[in-house]
Amino acid sequence: MERKTARKTPLLLIAFAALALFFTACSGGGSEEGMSSSPAASTQESVDPACESGPEATSASCQAAGPGTTVAASRCSSSSPSALEGGVIEGAFGPWCENAIASAYDTELIPAGAEAELTIKETDLETTVEMQVQDFAADTTFSGMLHDQACGADASDAGPEYVQEDVSENVPAGLALDFTTDSNGSADASVTVPWTLPDNGSGKSIVIMSPENEAAGCVTIP
Repeated sequence: MERKTARKTPLLLIAFAALALFFTACSGGGSEEGMSSSPAASTQESVDPACESGPEATSASCQAAGPGTTVAASRCSSSSPSALEGGVIEGAFGPWCENAIASAYDTELIPAGAEAELTIKETDLETTVEMQVQDFAADTTFSGMLHDQACGADASDAGPEYVQEDVSENVPAGLALDFTTDSNGSADASVTVPWTLPDNGSGKSIVIMSPENEAAGCVTIP
């Protein structure tokens, strides 16, 4: 009996060693699989659901997060746009749609998701228009011209350039905002003219012209 037990002991040790090697190999394969799948999982988690729609979608952080809507869902609202407190008008660019503040006609110069902010200040004698833009084409010169009508599906829908009547010879009859974007596609511009806009529905948009004098975008003035 003692000899039979002595023979069984080495066999049992060999069996346990084989099992240990088997489980070690399996656990190593599982770790490798887990490591290869983790980047995809982290990428998925990094996309903020808020970036899919709403004003947050126009922010740089949302655009960097990956796929998603880069144009604010609210830009084509169901009601007519209106200026914010203090005469501020802001909007995200994209294809023309009813009630949008900003429309892009040349998406290479003004990509979807680019933004513009207009501030209009009037006194009894003069009008000041300030414009800030971001995410336009970098290092590019633009000119924003005041036009008669609101923006439309085509740049021509804005009508002719606005002309102020009954001004003296040395006073500009139109309003132009010239600006050059920096390396990030941002720029500020401001102009003051010695007259005020009439209340007859004219002067309803700023058409943004390219360096080739082609319409690149349009901002409606509510």
